[in-house]
Amino acid sequence: MAAPPSSRHVVPALVDDLVEAILLRLPPDDPASLLRAAQVGKSWRRLVSGAGFRRRFRDYHGRTPPMLGFLCSFGHAAGPLYYGEGDARFMSTATSLRRLPRGAAVGPRWRAVDALHGRILFYDRDLVTARTRALDFFVLSPMITGGEVWRLPSLVPHRLHGWSAGLLCNSDHDDDDNCPLRVVVVSTNPSTRTAYVYSSEQHAWTIQSSVQHNHVLSIMRLSSGRIGNNALYFRCDSPQFCVEYHMSTQQLSVINLPSEWAYKWTNFMTAENGGLGLAMLDGYNLYTMSSKRTDGVDGQVFTWESSRVISLSKLLPDVTDVTTMHVAAVVDVLGVILIRTKIGLFSIDIKSSKVKKLWDGNVGCYVGDIVPYVSFCTPATCQVLP
Repeated sequence: MAAPPSSRHVVPALVDDLVEAILLRLPPDDPASLLRAAQVGKSWRRLVSGAGFRRRFRDYHGRTPPMLGFLCSFGHAAGPLYYGEGDARFMSTATSLRRLPRGAAVGPRWRAVDALHGRILFYDRDLVTARTRALDFFVLSPMITGGEVWRLPSLVPHRLHGWSAGLLCNSDHDDDDNCPLRVVVVSTNPSTRTAYVYSSEQHAWTIQSSVQHNHVLSIMRLSSGRIGNNALYFRCDSPQFCVEYHMSTQQLSVINLPSEWAYKWTNFMTAENGGLGLAMLDGYNLYTMSSKRTDGVDGQVFTWESSRVISLSKLLPDVTDVTTMHVAAVVDVLGVILIRTKIGLFSIDIKSSKVKKLWDGNVGCYVGDIVPYVSFCTPATCQVLP
């Protein structure tokens, strides 16, 4: 008969279980709390640095990663910046995260296009010129690889007139940082939209779909919205339409937007029914709309209906100039909408109407081209010291 385990081996195991049970409850939007725990001693460092702890930490918090900050173009100007102006920056919104991990610094000429599952899609504006007509993208995974840059092969679209890009993956989880990477670029010439898709498994681009349209639709840069992990939507400079890329069908479609919103700045979002939704500001009112897709004679037809109207006059009492307010971004996984104003950037919880100020603005500074960054940050994947 085997001897029972020694108490001196059982007690440390029980202590580790108790310590982990406590550390799992630390707030995910305060990354430095786990890093301080790792500095207590070797046993605690081993505990919180393991892949198993990272997995259990995500499971404990419902696999919903926090918003750690946002990428933006930052400039000093009294008026708005045009696209591509200003320096690229990461602005932290987490309690104790002041910057990205060492080795993951954002270059001033980089432009963030999209972010998904802890990865950020960039292009270098110095490498995208009318002369070269090539698009050079790279992906940074600051909380996964600590700053390793994954460079994609150069893409040279045919007769490049306008373009935008977005990230997709095959995973159903909002925090799956191991899924194969898909980068979708939609480019336009005066009559045709073409989708190019990069696969991290093949490390190559393929042309997957083209669609013609009677209207001249130029894709607007930094204009994509993602619905689930299966579809991307791109705004056009013609405000009555947007372009959809569906990963399962690998097809492009042109979609009519609601006529009453045709000349207002809208952002894509996931509607309450799981389909395509829109968010728009009109004065102090924040409107959301949902769509329903049906089969018509000439293909699928979208019908639109109002979902919510949130009055911001009492939620943002210090905002007096509504002409400077607009929807900067939508963070679907958290159910929040980011509102940019002259006095700062705010997040609005769609269901609770809870407001949080993310950045203090002033008349001398401007942030634009905002890309929210959502990810877990544990000692197993990053080294962001307080």
